[in-house]
This record gives sequence, structure tokens and C-alpha cells, in this order.
Amino acid sequence: MRVAIVGAGAIARTHAGHLAELGHELAGVCDPVAERARALAGPAGARTYAGVEELLDGERPDAVLVCSPPAHHAAAAAAAFARGLPVYLEKPLARALADGRAIVAAWRESGCVCAVGYQWRSLDILAAAREELHGSPPGLMVARSFGSTEPARGDVDAIGSGSWFTDPRQSGGILFELASHDVDLLLALAGEAESVQATAASGGLALRGREAAGLHDVVSLAVRFRSGGVGAVHVGWTTEGSPSVYAIDVLAADATLTLELDPRLRLRGRSGGRAVDVRDRIAPRLHSQQRFFAAVAAGDPAAVACTPADALGTLAVVVAAETAIATGAIVPVPPV
Repeated sequence: MRVAIVGAGAIARTHAGHLAELGHELAGVCDPVAERARALAGPAGARTYAGVEELLDGERPDAVLVCSPPAHHAAAAAAAFARGLPVYLEKPLARALADGRAIVAAWRESGCVCAVGYQWRSLDILAAAREELHGSPPGLMVARSFGSTEPARGDVDAIGSGSWFTDPRQSGGILFELASHDVDLLLALAGEAESVQATAASGGLALRGREAAGLHDVVSLAVRFRSGGVGAVHVGWTTEGSPSVYAIDVLAADATLTLELDPRLRLRGRSGGRAVDVRDRIAPRLHSQQRFFAAVAAGDPAAVACTPADALGTLAVVVAAETAIATGAIVPVPPV
């Protein structure tokens, strides 16, 4: 397929590599910084554009990857859906809940295939964990997410430079960029969230000795699910090169499981008195794109790992958590 990319930052470079690995063609790139667009498009011999509309009309691609900052997702997705184009949309779905709802409405009206880049949803070990729960909702889940942000982006060094990530008004910081991955998996296992409590801190990890500029390097939240269970998400933004930990412990009446995430990708524990040990052998981002392109080929919007409707539920939780951090209150998760 001929694929256009909107946004030419660090994650776009990762996706461009996966396109080549999967045998797809990079048709064109748009980015407001021309030099950045040329750096991504040049090796593939693709053309560059300043805007989304020009890219889509100039190249008429078969699919679109939206890798722009979250606040710009809605406009790019709407432009693609209006042309009947399938979209792989980077996470989070949007920066604001209103934009997220607009994306979901446009997607539903278009009937297009759209996947959101919560890549852990594509893992076979997630499906295995659901099976091992045997229909019982988890009573407790604890997610640990300790690591740096996108290494190629150089986020710590970019503080104060105008980088979109280091402006929490644009990015939502590690709550939206890191914690939302874990929230998304908890929702995939436990269903809809009812309320959230949250707290955050700055200066203890990646931001030690630096001007925080409104950013946090520690976030902790507790989520109550409509099924009656509780989930906790603990996120630490550590300095690049520090050991990382990405895992979720899942406890139900007859199961105690641990999902070991990047890079080990393993489900282990016990369920129904049996030992459980299942492994994934494909990188989550690559697997997520494989699922997307297979869904496009089949014309099946439900075949992606994470739909916009799924991601809207995740966005609702992190938006509520942002309010909880600011107010110290238990915040209801708005219906979506």
C-alpha cells in the first residue's frame, strides 16, 4: 500500500521503518518543519508537503499514519476520513475529550478502518490473560511503568525549547504519553472505569535538578471500575539509560497473573490451579501495524487492536486523572 505520514517526529521515523519492513511504500510526508519532513521522506524518495490537505490530495494514498502532536489529531483524522481513507492514529487519541469525541463521530460516520497506537492491545499475551480470567473481572490490577519517554525525541534536553512534549498544555506530559498505555490495558481487562484519584510530583527522577515547567516525572493514579475492581497505575519518568520496568499484575478470585511488557512480552502466574507461561515473539508496534493493514485489506474496522472508541474510553480516564491531580478530588470518569 502507498502510505502517507502526517508529522515527521521520532515516532514517525519508527513507523516509517515498519512500513518498509512490511513491504509498504511511503507515499509522502507532511510536517510544518520542512527540514524534518525532508529527513523522513528523502530516504524513501517520497515527496514532502506543508499541510495535511495538500498531502492527501497530492498523493491520494491508500492509508494515512497520523503522528502529529495529540492536539492536532482531530483535524488530520477528519481530513482523512472525509476522503474515505483508513487511518493509523498515534496515541493518545487527542489532548481534549471534545476532540476525541469528534474523532470517534467522524470515524463512525465514515465507516473507515482506524487503529489507535496503543500497541500493547495487539499482544497475544493480553488475549491469553483474558482467557485465563475465565470471565471473572479482576479484583485488583497494579501497573508499573518506569522508563524514559521516546528516546529519539530527547525530551529532557528539550525543556524550554518550545517542544510540544515539554509543554504540558499540548502533550499532557507523562500522564497522557506514558500512563495512558497502562490505563488502556487496564480498561481492556476490566471494562469501563467509574472514577479516578491521582497525584503527581516533579524533580525526583528525570527532572531532578531541572526546571520542571509544569511537567511531572512521577504520576500515580487509582481507578475504580464499574465491574467493582480497582486498578493502580504508577509511572516514573526516568533518565535515559536507566533500567526500565513495564508490567501489570492482575489478581482475580482464581487467578494471579503478571503481564511482563516491553521488552520481554510474557504472561506468567497461575489460573485455576494451573501454571501459566505464555510469550509473545513480535514487537508490539510492528504487530499493531500488521493488524491495521490486515484490517484495511479485509475492509473490517473491528479487526484492529484498538479502535477510536476504545481509545476514547482511555482518554476519558486520563482527562479525569488530570483533574484529580489538580484538585485532589475523586473524579467521576465522564461517559463516552
